[in-house]
Amino acid sequence: MSTAIDTVTDQDDNPATAQSREVAPGPAPAAPRRRRLRTALRFLRTLVVVLSLVGAAVAGGTYIVRQRLADRAFVDAGTAVLTAQPITAGSADAAVVTRVLVAERQSVTAGAVLATITLTGDGRAPRVQQLRVPAAGIVTEINVAPGQIARAGEPIVTLYDPAKLDFQVDVPLETLRELRLGMTAYVAGPGLPGRIATTLQQVKPKVDTDRPTAASDRLTVVLRPEAADLTTVRTLVPGLRFDVVVDTTTAVGGTPAVNSA
Repeated sequence: MSTAIDTVTDQDDNPATAQSREVAPGPAPAAPRRRRLRTALRFLRTLVVVLSLVGAAVAGGTYIVRQRLADRAFVDAGTAVLTAQPITAGSADAAVVTRVLVAERQSVTAGAVLATITLTGDGRAPRVQQLRVPAAGIVTEINVAPGQIARAGEPIVTLYDPAKLDFQVDVPLETLRELRLGMTAYVAGPGLPGRIATTLQQVKPKVDTDRPTAASDRLTVVLRPEAADLTTVRTLVPGLRFDVVVDTTTAVGGTPAVNSA
């Protein structure tokens, strides 16, 4: 018994034998590495989402601030009317209109014959004359039809120069105090592909014979179309109405509109 026990003990104490029973180290388990990778990816995704939300919030806040500033910069001036200075053609003496050679909305050149008239008011034999247009323009109205009598100085045909169209809007004094000559005003309405730019050219008092007191609280603002939009404006009919907003960030330091009337 003693010998057997000793033999076993010697074998256990033998370094070579003990080393032979050691388990060789193997590769680290893959599962912990995968868990760490998934955790890192989740963190990165969360970080990206948070950063995106923060960026969107900042961008949205900036947009809102800019929009509010932009809204504050624009002043609603009201409704403007497209206006043309009339060009009239008539006779200094009373006459019978014998023939009209033009029609409404027709374009004519300077010197073109508009109508033929017969003078009857000087006591002499009737004389036929040609009524010529004093300047190029577009016919807006035939004031006296063929066969009718035109009084001395009465318009027989009325025209306008499409190159001299402007927009006129009656603005309350309270609003006018925010405006300056030279400011850019944007006009939108029928016949326009979008809003077009105009310049606040002048201010003139509004004369209202029906309400005499109205002249004291409103003034007429004249808006001149920019050259780039004049071709479009020339296709419009005087009398049409348009919405107007004025950009108060333009013409800084210009003459106050309310003082220019």
